[in-house]
Amino acid sequence: MFAVISLRQLEQMLDQGQELLLVDLRPGYAYEESHLYGAVNIPYGCLDEDILQMYGKLPVVFYCEHGGKSMQAAREFGRLGWRAASIGSGICYYHGKYLVSG
Repeated sequence: MFAVISLRQLEQMLDQGQELLLVDLRPGYAYEESHLYGAVNIPYGCLDEDILQMYGKLPVVFYCEHGGKSMQAAREFGRLGWRAASIGSGICYYHGKYLVSG
């Protein structure tokens, strides 16, 4: 099972200090241009369960540019038993306080 969350919900989770693994699925160059504070960059094509396990079994929130790949990743990892969520709209619509620009 996985969830789709809004950027506002993510901000609330971060404001509350919830422990989670925030994964940016975009290519490295896009991550370097901008990303969410605290996110790790694991491009979608490199994503596998062994990599995520290095970070422990925290709830994982995936995001990408527009939401499609993060939805696929959340669905896949939800089936594997992870507490997984996708930011439905993608990072392209986010201009809030957690945006880090390179």
